Amino acid sequence: MKRLLTLCAVSMLLVLLASPHALHAQSATPAMPATPAKPPTKTETKPKTTVVKYNLNTASKEELMKLAGVDSATADKIIAARPYKSKKDLVSKKVLTQAEYERIHGHIKVTSNTQAATKKPGR
Repeated sequence: MKRLLTLCAVSMLLVLLASPHALHAQSATPAMPATPAKPPTKTETKPKTTVVKYNLNTASKEELMKLAGVDSATADKIIAARPYKSKKDLVSKKVLTQAEYERIHGHIKVTSNTQAATKKPGR
């Protein structure tokens, strides 16, 4: 009988010693907090969106009318004042006002007809 009491006492002692660890393991929060998302590095930047740029010397009337604020009459004026050496010629030749130019200058380019002909397709 003494042996049985000793065995029960040791068992109870083990259960009591193990129970705080079991409770702690169940209710404890993780030791390391979740890592915040790291900011993108230079190699992980967003892909650039391609802006369509129309050549003032070769664009059709329909292409020019896709530009902000360019209607049929303005497209005709742009075509009539060709050839252009630079984008700023639109203002210097008084085809567009400065405000109109500011709206479309990021969507236009100027290459001469000889540059456009010698440029390899697909590049």
